[in-house]
Amino acid sequence: MAKYRKKPVVIEAVRWRGYSSNLGLTQEAASQPAEITEENMHGINYASIPDWMPEPLLTGTNPDVGGVLRDGDDLLIGTLEGVHRAKPGDWIIRGIKGELYPCKPEIFAATYEDAE
Repeated sequence: MAKYRKKPVVIEAVRWRGYSSNLGLTQEAASQPAEITEENMHGINYASIPDWMPEPLLTGTNPDVGGVLRDGDDLLIGTLEGVHRAKPGDWIIRGIKGELYPCKPEIFAATYEDAE
């Protein structure tokens, strides 16, 4: 059977930490654990909503493709495959065509590393 290697691409991503006054988005290393403890707090930097991410809607049922709806501590993200739920600790990725989708922290850490 043929084997394939994923092409190296650089993506933009922020981590969803649950609702807070700044919507709980963070910039941190891919290896940062999902659970926040006193010991690992120094690696977490809260971020404003990036230009590529729409302001999360506060009301509605399902977001359109590229839209984001806040549902308690979760985010619902409209993707090309339907609506996906981002839980606190998940990453929100902007793909190579500008599409948004959530990614579980263990998959993100295994797939991505800092590009800088």
